[in-house]
Amino acid sequence: MVQAFPTGMSLKLALQGGGAHGAFTWGVLDRLLTIPGIAVSAVSGTSSGAMNGAALAQGWMRGGAAGARDLLAQFWDAVSRQSAMHQWFAAGMQALHDASWLTPGASPQAFNALRPIVEGTFDIESLRRSPIALYVAATRVRDAALTVFHGDRLTHDALLASACLPPWHPLIEIDGEGYWDGGFAGNPTLEPLLGLPGDDILCVLVQPLRLSAAPQRPRDMIDISVQQAFGAAFWRELRDLASAWHRIDSRLWLSSEEKHLKRLELHVVAPADALGTQDTRQHRLRQLHEQGWAAADAWWRTEGELLGQRGGKVAWIDRFGL
Repeated sequence: MVQAFPTGMSLKLALQGGGAHGAFTWGVLDRLLTIPGIAVSAVSGTSSGAMNGAALAQGWMRGGAAGARDLLAQFWDAVSRQSAMHQWFAAGMQALHDASWLTPGASPQAFNALRPIVEGTFDIESLRRSPIALYVAATRVRDAALTVFHGDRLTHDALLASACLPPWHPLIEIDGEGYWDGGFAGNPTLEPLLGLPGDDILCVLVQPLRLSAAPQRPRDMIDISVQQAFGAAFWRELRDLASAWHRIDSRLWLSSEEKHLKRLELHVVAPADALGTQDTRQHRLRQLHEQGWAAADAWWRTEGELLGQRGGKVAWIDRFGL
């Protein structure tokens, strides 16, 4: 018998970003969307996680789970065809050696090779009307504050800001404020999901919960240190949640917000080990997709039955080492 999604419940998703490693998340979502009766109510995404979330929300708006799968594949196919990551790097190096884009009247957007993919793939009105609420995280440059774009504030620029990694991408200006990659402030951020209906949040990470071995090569050290820096805000948010849950667990009288927090259940899908260097060539993205599919399949077979069930906090606190 094919295991089906629990009737009458919906899942909230928190999607971590990580450049080309977002193809791992594509694989995870692709597998989840094959589950009979799957229901997703909201997505919080950062960087490539925001792109995956946008494809999921817009595709679902137009064709349910099948539509979401199609648009996810379309987005990552566009990335592979344009070899976007390599273009971003080349553009950044050109920008570092040619400051002409800093002169008045020049357009820094000319150096963002992701823009044509985003504008060609995502329809903002569909994203705003989708039954799957989308929350896109970016970092406000002037004070490093987390900014979450949602509803009427969702734009192509908001998506680009979430994935705007300096120095390869000039910052994105929105309403007079400069923004860049959301990974500095929340990767992913759970905050927008906590007050929404539903008690189950699935965190899809592109970083392993624990490394199998310490990196030895300089390149691996750099890659992993950057990933860990971009995941630091997420771990802080998890620790804050665990502390709050410990505080309210034994209390008799709780506010409505505290009752909701006490019911919260977190689930996680993550790679078994570091995903390696950034590479947007088609064969590599397909490999990452396959890894994500396999990770989601293993999670669903072993832990899917816990969806909608209470009492799993001890397990996720132990698993996250909190």
